[in-house]
Amino acid sequence: MTEISAGDFIKQIKSGKIDKKKIFIHGNEIYLTKQVIKALSEKFETEKVDVNDNDFLNRLFKGATQSLFSQKEPFLIVMNINSLNSQIRKKSDKEKFIAFLKNSSGYLLVSETEIDKKTLNTELFKEILQHSDYTVVARHFDKKKIFQILKKKFETAGKEIDDETILFIIDTIGTDLQTLKVETDKLICFPHKLTKETVSELIFATKTTNIFSLITHILKKEKRDYIENLNILLSEGTEPLSLIALLQTQLRQIIEIKSGKKVRLPQKAIKEYINLTQKISLKELYNLLKTLHETEFAIKTGYRKPEEALKEIIFKEV
Repeated sequence: MTEISAGDFIKQIKSGKIDKKKIFIHGNEIYLTKQVIKALSEKFETEKVDVNDNDFLNRLFKGATQSLFSQKEPFLIVMNINSLNSQIRKKSDKEKFIAFLKNSSGYLLVSETEIDKKTLNTELFKEILQHSDYTVVARHFDKKKIFQILKKKFETAGKEIDDETILFIIDTIGTDLQTLKVETDKLICFPHKLTKETVSELIFATKTTNIFSLITHILKKEKRDYIENLNILLSEGTEPLSLIALLQTQLRQIIEIKSGKKVRLPQKAIKEYINLTQKISLKELYNLLKTLHETEFAIKTGYRKPEEALKEIIFKEV
């Protein structure tokens, strides 16, 4: 098993050095993860399967043997692999998943969060690491690397901007590549020289969002903020079922914290969740989790359109 950064792995895919391999990717830089998925989808005939699907294992083996449109085995992209331990508990189901890891000719296992060392040492993830040809890590770039990327981007676009203003952009927006892409694409369209003053006005003219803030808006019943941020995420191409899966994961963690159980999260995040749920009962949290499950089912069965179903969450009583 070879560990490689997402940036270097994308370069290898585009240079033709990566054939149909067993690949595991995890990390907090969602933009890079999406770029890996995109690059592999352009190279192979792919099919997506989600760990959070009710019929996940059956879909996994159906996809591993034959694609919908041909007799060839597709390159499977397995989303939300971070939910694996909570979704596969039975010994027989674990054996089925391990058999897939051993027998499949190639796949991409995707976690849009970084998997901690404790989880990587659990049974199923040990098997994933053992059978993976590549473990790809998609972490945020440091400030120096981001500066180089932005400087090259502005130079290629022919924009007049000094180094101090580029650093101001990074300090203001942060190092999340998806957010930086959205904001700098907008800045490039500005017809004049980019200064700290004009950048400040242009950046804050459009509201951006953080995918992890949705659960906070729901618990605080901030309807307007939730809808605005949801619209931004959907317009950026975030998949509705991935949003549902993230909300479910966050809410399960919140319920465990509320129940007094130990959760592997930063202390700052734990304190925020404790403060956030002081006036919210466990029953209300479980009712909200039920609502998320119902929303997921409605989307998967086609009973509700994804965007409508996601928006309805904030208006339901728990």
